[in-house]
Amino acid sequence: MIDQQLIDYLRLKTKGKLLMSPEQLSEEIGIPAKQQSKLRKEGRFPIPFKNIGRLVYYSIYDVANFLLNGETAPSKEVPEPPAAEPLPVKKKPARKASSQVQDLSHIFMLRAFAQSLEERATAMLALAENLKDYANKKEMMESFQKKFPTKD
Repeated sequence: MIDQQLIDYLRLKTKGKLLMSPEQLSEEIGIPAKQQSKLRKEGRFPIPFKNIGRLVYYSIYDVANFLLNGETAPSKEVPEPPAAEPLPVKKKPARKASSQVQDLSHIFMLRAFAQSLEERATAMLALAENLKDYANKKEMMESFQKKFPTKD
């Protein structure tokens, strides 16, 4: 249920598209696009990405999966290097410690995302209340002017 709500929200933010740009992801999780780029180059950005030409995109499903579960979909490129080079496979236990950090980072990002949504919702509710008040005042003013027209 929550995962579908999150996917629906992300789809709404991307105007119906299934891919997000780094800028759109930045708005949601608070990590600037340049920092994302740096982390991707270092192989430390936890959300899988797709290169389409020179542009980078994230699947909204991968973003939702990471935010909710801290899981990342295995990329086709990730399994190949360990098979070709057995030494990095031996170094992977050290990376398991960093995957625990990634698990914590997904919780941090999820909380930051929730906070951002809450702030936006609060701002939208305030705007809605102000617009309702404005409409009521405008209606009252027009009604008053009809009952008591100004004398020219």
